[in-house]
Amino acid sequence: MLKKSIAPILLIAFGFNMAWSQTPTYADSIAHIIYDNCSQCHHAGSIAPFSLMSYTDTYNYRNLIASKTAAREMPPWSPNPNYKQYVHERLLTQNEIDGIAAWVAGGAPQGNVANEPAPPVFNSTAILGHGDLKVTMPAYASKATAGNDDYVCFSVPTGLAQGRTLKAIEVVPGNSQIVHHVLVYTDPSGSYPTDTVGGDCAGPGGFGTEKLLAGFAPGGSPIVFPDDGNNIKMGVSIAAGSNIILAMHYPEGSAGTIDSTSVHLHFYPPGTTGVREVSSNPILAKQGFCISPNTVQTLEEWFPSQTQALPVNFSLLSIFPHAHLLGKEFLVYGIQNTTLPYDTIPLIHIPEWDFEWQDFYFFKKVLKMPAGYKLYAKVTYDNTTNNPYNPNNPPLTVCEGLNTSDEMFLIYFQYLNYQTGDENIDLDSLLNLNLGGTPTGVRPVSMIDNGLFLTAYPNPTSGSTTFEYYTDKPTDVSLNIYDVRGSLVKQLVSNKQAKGRYKLQWDGTSSSNEELANGVYITKLKVGNRITNKKIVLSR
Repeated sequence: MLKKSIAPILLIAFGFNMAWSQTPTYADSIAHIIYDNCSQCHHAGSIAPFSLMSYTDTYNYRNLIASKTAAREMPPWSPNPNYKQYVHERLLTQNEIDGIAAWVAGGAPQGNVANEPAPPVFNSTAILGHGDLKVTMPAYASKATAGNDDYVCFSVPTGLAQGRTLKAIEVVPGNSQIVHHVLVYTDPSGSYPTDTVGGDCAGPGGFGTEKLLAGFAPGGSPIVFPDDGNNIKMGVSIAAGSNIILAMHYPEGSAGTIDSTSVHLHFYPPGTTGVREVSSNPILAKQGFCISPNTVQTLEEWFPSQTQALPVNFSLLSIFPHAHLLGKEFLVYGIQNTTLPYDTIPLIHIPEWDFEWQDFYFFKKVLKMPAGYKLYAKVTYDNTTNNPYNPNNPPLTVCEGLNTSDEMFLIYFQYLNYQTGDENIDLDSLLNLNLGGTPTGVRPVSMIDNGLFLTAYPNPTSGSTTFEYYTDKPTDVSLNIYDVRGSLVKQLVSNKQAKGRYKLQWDGTSSSNEELANGVYITKLKVGNRITNKKIVLSR
């Protein structure tokens, strides 16, 4: 195996296709890419129009897969990874994209079936368990006809007799075939109305007492607030008597199909002390604006203002940009001075806004926004016929408002008051840890035959990686690391183990203790006759 210092020289000399000098096979190289990045939406009963759960499925759509991955249109991930990186990114490496292209160009061979990883089994119930409170919207039949999506809001009482502090929240679609996305809010007044009439309710505008708690789209993960079981405890307080608001999006063509989506709330035990309150608010927001027809317009907003700065330090956990159908591009950063040379803290850049894929983007580590800085956002809107999502043809003046056919300029942040050392809190690892002893991870978790589980963090890794896995009975266990060609580079475990949860470290070296080259590696966990895989990106 090449050492780190030699690999880049050879890659430059022979070109990036060196890794795929031989045609990869589905069994050894492609299946794990599909299962890790595509199958969570592309499986029977999910939102995608076709399944990618087998060699035959993937072969039939091989050309489409190659073109969409080459254009980085799939898997869907809006933020620019060269500007800022986040927890749970849905991104393929260039080597994976090249591998898919090489596989298709080489005839898309299946390879040795015995080497194929077991396809994931997707959990249609709550990954984190039912929690302390389950809130379910009434059964609803979508009104999304051909060419028209359906946006409706449900306000459901929690019945909480006392205030509680939220530790985690998970949205479980009642019908995953038609639930495209969900925004979840808490309404302490209990006065926000259910709206299923016009098909254009996008949820609260962010200027009242409602708080955004979670967002869900296919492939998304439950929100677990940082809690290391010791000194780090964060959460969101929910007042007694609050309602939960579910802003639902059903895609065109789903008319008549029934859904009843649930939200599972996990609370800290009553009386828990030391929980730091996380606020979720549209800190950067613009009201009262209009976008003229046949124009591309850029709007700006500052916080606290263009001439004022933050008086104290804040800690940022995540960012959630929001616009409607005219949205084109987001650029958000912190800035200390507004004259050259600029001193900025990147927060997010979305070069191609997609209304249908919205989420909380958690930073890899808690991000300190120091006193003396201000927040800045620039949002571009396209109100021309070149915008395929424009709700009006010909274009009309569109102003800020609550309906989907209106527009918005909102950038939510999850944040809290800064404490010394916050910037060292590793969200990438904390948000992959278990909740209440239940193995959890990025949705969907590959739970195979009653609980086979494997996770790794941090990922990408600079060379020190923690693996956690779970065995549901005493049996033979092996945990091995392979390169993208399928060659074994390190054996971490090979023995009989008792039922339980295990944790071990890997230092990024091979069996001969050589430092491995940067790139993608596959971790294969075998428990008895069952197998699951995890992609690891080594990047020093």
